Amino acid sequence: MPRIRQATVKDLPRILVLYQQLNLDGHAASPKDSNTYARLFHRIERDKAQRLVVLEDKGEVVGTVVIIIVPNLSHYGRPWCELENLVVEAKAKRRGYGRMLMAYAERLAQKAGCYKIQLMSRWSRAEEAHKFYEALGYESPARAFRKYLRS
Repeated sequence: MPRIRQATVKDLPRILVLYQQLNLDGHAASPKDSNTYARLFHRIERDKAQRLVVLEDKGEVVGTVVIIIVPNLSHYGRPWCELENLVVEAKAKRRGYGRMLMAYAERLAQKAGCYKIQLMSRWSRAEEAHKFYEALGYESPARAFRKYLRS
């Protein structure tokens, strides 16, 4: 039976493999630099505003998402929730795993008193991912902007 749990550092190699499926234009994590990612994982783990979870089925991690609760001064001080790096193993899609991860994130956001959940999804994923989010009641009411910063 599938279950969602807090990720552990032992899940990191699998999470990095899943991130390769996000089509991040060369910005995906590289499993080869495991020490750097282990340090980053522990920073995320200590950050009370972030929760990195995995969905496991039959002992295999098949999905993951980062759930971030953001404090806020507008909307009567209610926080909001950002979802990042939501991915389900390509060969495991259409089994309800994405819905399970989204429902988990929504429950967490509601428990934290969030007034909204938001996420970004690339235009190149419109056919599959955007229809999935719309079926869950998400809408695209605004245009998003981003700028990658040099490291």
